[in-house]
Amino acid sequence: MTQDDDLETALRSFLDHYNQCFYDRDLEALRALYLSDDGLVFWDNHAGCDSTSLEDHVAKVSTFFATGKTTESGTIEPLLIEDLRARRRGDVAVLTSILRYRSAPRPGVRSTFVLGREGLAWRIMHVHHSFDPNETDQPGADPLGVEDR
Repeated sequence: MTQDDDLETALRSFLDHYNQCFYDRDLEALRALYLSDDGLVFWDNHAGCDSTSLEDHVAKVSTFFATGKTTESGTIEPLLIEDLRARRRGDVAVLTSILRYRSAPRPGVRSTFVLGREGLAWRIMHVHHSFDPNETDQPGADPLGVEDR
């Protein structure tokens, strides 16, 4: 196993743990996954969910846990993880993947996590989620006419 394989395995485990915090609605476990210096920038794929501080982000996630979309079983929507890639430079790592809601897999959610080392653990510095515009059926999804070629 190469060092890159080790990193990808460790960061996949990190992402699985992060997602499990949502499934379990565990705010304290989620909070522990972020750097403690409160330099968080979180850009979400849903309106009104961006944050520029950990406290604001945790408050918004708390509201989501109380009132957000759940499945018919009452659980939070499961995610499928595709095309996971990990890169590292010193004490900073970047994890990218395509996330898909199990009940509505298209468009996928392009996700980037920027992680910093805090002691021996990876912690979140920045998250960016955006719906993949290449998978939407909305007018203007192909503004350059590439699909017509």
